[in-house]
Amino acid sequence: MAVPRDPDTFVQELTKHQSRLRGFIRCLLFQSTSVEDVLQETNLLLWNKADQFEPGTNFWSWASEVARYSVLTHLKKQGRDRHLFDESVVNELAMEAQGPAAEIDERRAALEHCLEKLPAPQRLLLDRRYGLHEPIETMAKALRRPPGSLRQTLYRIRETLLRCIEKELAVEGAG
Repeated sequence: MAVPRDPDTFVQELTKHQSRLRGFIRCLLFQSTSVEDVLQETNLLLWNKADQFEPGTNFWSWASEVARYSVLTHLKKQGRDRHLFDESVVNELAMEAQGPAAEIDERRAALEHCLEKLPAPQRLLLDRRYGLHEPIETMAKALRRPPGSLRQTLYRIRETLLRCIEKELAVEGAG
């Protein structure tokens, strides 16, 4: 068994990407009953190859390639079942599924950067509403504000974040 160069970082990355890996594998398999098995095989492969992962590089790119090979191996084990995709279809689906992931990562990084720029009271409002899923009415009572006013404030914060994200992505695209 391989030992990761930085076990804590490796486990954090693996945990962070579990739902994306599951979704990616689901896109590549016809039989949804196999998704969890292939995900577990993928996790085992990733752990066994952990010493090959370079901290600071794109974990998703590496992990999704390992997942793609896990799917292909699974399909070969399944034989000639007519309900399974062949290798060329799986490869094409994998390329399609990996494309948006990079864009999502860029948008997530821009969002995190923009959230850091917000004043603490605005971040707290966002956290209560979207992190804790606190209803507007409950927040309004606790803050002694009319619900409509609070909705308007959250709308303005979201608009500010959207403009900031678009600006960040434009700067990245130009650079």
